[in-house]
This record gives sequence, C-alpha cells and structure tokens, in this order.
Amino acid sequence: MLVKRSIGVAIVFFWCLMNVLLLKRQLWAPPPAISLRSSERISYAIEEWWGVFYRGEKIGYASQTIEPRGKGYKLNSFSVLRLNLLGTTQSVTTRLESEANEEWILETFSFDLASNEVSFKARGVVAPGKLHLEIESAGHRSKTALALKHAPHLLATLKPYAATQQLEPGKPHFFSTFDPATLSQQITTVTIEGREHLRIGSRAEPAIRLRQQFKGISVISWIDGSGRTLREESPAGLSLLRQSPEEAKDFAKSRAVPLDLITQSSIEPDRPISNAALRQFLKLKLSGFDLTSFPLQSGRQKLIGDQLEIHRERIESIPSVSTPVRDAGVRSYLQATPFVQSDHPRIRTLTREIVGAEKDPHKVVVRLKDWVHREIAKEPTVSLPNALEVLQIRKGDCNEHTVLFNALARAAGIPAKTAVGVAYLRGAFYYHAWSEVWLGSWISLDSVLNQFPADVTHVKFLEGEIDRQIDILQLIGKLKIQVIEAM
Repeated sequence: MLVKRSIGVAIVFFWCLMNVLLLKRQLWAPPPAISLRSSERISYAIEEWWGVFYRGEKIGYASQTIEPRGKGYKLNSFSVLRLNLLGTTQSVTTRLESEANEEWILETFSFDLASNEVSFKARGVVAPGKLHLEIESAGHRSKTALALKHAPHLLATLKPYAATQQLEPGKPHFFSTFDPATLSQQITTVTIEGREHLRIGSRAEPAIRLRQQFKGISVISWIDGSGRTLREESPAGLSLLRQSPEEAKDFAKSRAVPLDLITQSSIEPDRPISNAALRQFLKLKLSGFDLTSFPLQSGRQKLIGDQLEIHRERIESIPSVSTPVRDAGVRSYLQATPFVQSDHPRIRTLTREIVGAEKDPHKVVVRLKDWVHREIAKEPTVSLPNALEVLQIRKGDCNEHTVLFNALARAAGIPAKTAVGVAYLRGAFYYHAWSEVWLGSWISLDSVLNQFPADVTHVKFLEGEIDRQIDILQLIGKLKIQVIEAM
C-alpha cells in the first residue's frame, strides 16, 4: 500500500542539514559582539562553488558570492539538489539573497525554495530589536515579527573572520544564530582545531580545520587563509567539496538514481517486531547518543536508565472535554503560526464542513484524521510544510499530513502539536512526524498511518514545528535500537 511508503520526515531533517552547510545562516553574537574592523573591509567580490555529496555520491551543487555594496555587502547563495526519496528523484532549488551594512549587520534577506509543485518564500527586514518577516506559500502571505536581543550578523563572515583574526586554537567562540529557512534560533560554537594539508583533486593545499557545533551536531570545515571553504563534512554523511563552476554543475559521474535518503537514514533494530500496530506495550534499549538531550520521559513514555517503555493510550479511560478547549495551559496550541494557519478562512471553512454538527471532541478528532488520511495523497515531498500549501497541492509525506491536521484541529478548538521521532515499518524504524491532541491529556494520532492513538512503535524524541525539528539531526547515523519486550 502507498501509505506504507510514506514516512518521510527524514527529508525535513536532511533539508535542515542543508541549511547548515549551504545557506550560511544569519547570526548575532552575545556581548562582546564580534565585528570586523573597518581596515579589513572586503573590497572585491568573492565567489565560491562546491559539489554537494551524500555518502560519497554527488547529489548537487552550491555557490556563494560576497560583493561590496556601498558601505556594506551583498551576499547570494544558490543550490541545486537531486534527492531520491523512496524511489522518486526530485530536484530542489534554493536561493538566499541578503544585504548587510559595513559591520556585517543584517539589513534584509530573501529566501526561496522550489521543488516540483512546492514553493516557499521568506523575506526579512531588520529593525531595532525586531526582525520583520513576510512568508509566502500557496498564494498566501503572512507577516510576523521576531524579537532580537542582539543585532543579527551574517554567518558567512565567520570563516573569513576565523581565518584572518588569528583566533586562539582550541578555544570555543559562541554565537546566537538564526536560520531564515526554518525561522529557527540556536547557539553555534566555532572552534579552530588546527592546521593541516587537505588534498583537493591532485593538489595538497594548506588548510585551517574549523568545527561548528549546534544542537548536538558537529560540522567540520577546512578553509584557506581567506576563509573560503575547501571542504565541509557532517556526521550524517553530507559534504561539500570546492570545485570549479563547470565541475560543480557536472553530474556526468553521478548515479542515475541517487542514494535513497529515507532508506539510508532508517534504523534496523536487533530483532523484528511482529504485528507492531497491535502491540499495547513496547520496551526498547536506546543507545548511540546522549539520552539527556531529549525529553523522552513524557506522556505515554517512561525512561528507566537507557530503556524506554511505551504504553499505548486507552482513549476510553480519558475524561471528556468540551470544545473549544479553554484550558490556559494548552492555549498556545490553539494559536495560528506561519506554518499552521488555523485562522485562515480556507482552513476554518473546511473544518466546519468536515466536523458538521458534531460536538464530541473524540469524534471530531476522528473525522479530521479520516479526512486528512483520505484526501491527502501519500507522496514524499521536499518542502517547508505548511497547512495552506498542503491543502492546495493535496499531497505530501508525514510532515505535510501532520501540519494540515494540526491546523484543522486548532480551527475546531482542539489543541494540537507535532511530535517527532521514529516509527517502525517493514523491519526498520524511520524518522517520522505525527500529531498529539489535547483531550484532557495529550493523545497521539497519526493521520498518515490512520492510527488513533498511534501504535507503540512511535518513539517520540521531541515536539514542535520545523524550527525545533532540526534538533533530531544529532540522532541521524548514531541512534541504535534494541527490542527488549513487545506485548
């Protein structure tokens, strides 16, 4: 069945990682602020090109330019990727244009992502203490503002800064970073680890080895004396290699069909779980990562040492609630966001059509789940999922299903949020996203697999929209799962 091939949140995780390596995210630094001295102003254009590789196989290319503009700078980034998602090869194009003043403080940015039928645009303008955002998707524009404690700088300046300012080797330098693609903020640590020779083609070039760390992920870069990237590697198998524009764009030596990202990122346990959808209890041993980095102890999950127990919720034992839910503790999960547009007229109208006169919140949730499961085609999709986009194209993977369900549930007055983790299917655990709804307590719901509650193989590591989902990157390539007991 097509639904059996639909678990695709690994796509989003891969995209988040691409943000790190390709988009050169915006940054602002906590005091003392880092800035380049005026005497070190770049007076000429810098252009870089890279081939993009996944586990040694070429999957795309990227470029970046920095040009002087008046007293400031203009920066452009561009990437083209060929991604294999469960046997379907999709092309993804990203563009990031930004302007900064002479102190490298961000003034404006414009980000675009295009993939098949999906497009996403984000525009930003910095004002004192705020970043004003305009997001466009599915023909709908929304505006919001993010509070800024410090003026945002451009991460593209970090490597030239590290190369030219003779930062003390081995000493970490901390920065607060903002990603325009996912609207996420995090702390990034930059450390110079030493100098070495790096072979690029037939030549061995002197290089500075630099490490960037954020949210448990460690990315290693080799840069030349001007801060230009020679090579960059991540633990998930993604890498950049400096090439000429002609070499970077050349796919002649690439696979006809790239490596399947979803299959490559799956986790095979030590033994299979039979009749997984019918199990009421599951005990797993988790290893390969820092268990304290994730809130594993929550709701139906109980962590004891390195073993996780998961009990399937019993819906019949949950006390009834009335809608709209007015509990102050869950009020934030009723609010619209740039990606969950629950207040949009199209979402509200559709919700009324699906729910009708039904008042029982349990039955309302089932009606919404059934509609999303029935009406949204199960296809791997590269996107920054938002409810209106999904409603327009009527297809997507787990993130698309989840974000649309959440918007409909919130419009119906039922708090809903996204859970992110792994789920078991056909002998392996795959990275996945599903919903949780508040019916007096949080209950899992999977509109892709048509489960309410979700089966016990849904292992939750975190919750939140795409700005939080980047945290899951620290698991990819590391997570190991041992099945202790399944009942």
